[in-house]
Amino acid sequence: MLEEFDFKLPKGLIDANGELQAQGKMRLLTAKDELIVQDLSSRDRNIDIVFLLLAQAIAKLGNLHQVTAQQLEQLFLPDFVYFQNLFSQLQPQNVTTSGEL
Repeated sequence: MLEEFDFKLPKGLIDANGELQAQGKMRLLTAKDELIVQDLSSRDRNIDIVFLLLAQAIAKLGNLHQVTAQQLEQLFLPDFVYFQNLFSQLQPQNVTTSGEL
């Protein structure tokens, strides 16, 4: 089981039913997630890799148990900035080949 971190969006994502989804859980990405994102980005060059990475990292958003990159493209700007900051805090950015931060 991967560790998950709770979050609450400043505005919230409006889903296909018009419902506001604001609370959720984000998890750390795995090597498999990276491979999935690379595969998806090579198949659809119209979706920014940032949205693909976020979609993999978001374990739950409100009553949505899977969030797509296309849904995340509809985020309000404050929510997108919030996700970028949270993602940067949770996902190690500077890992050496020996696995050290």
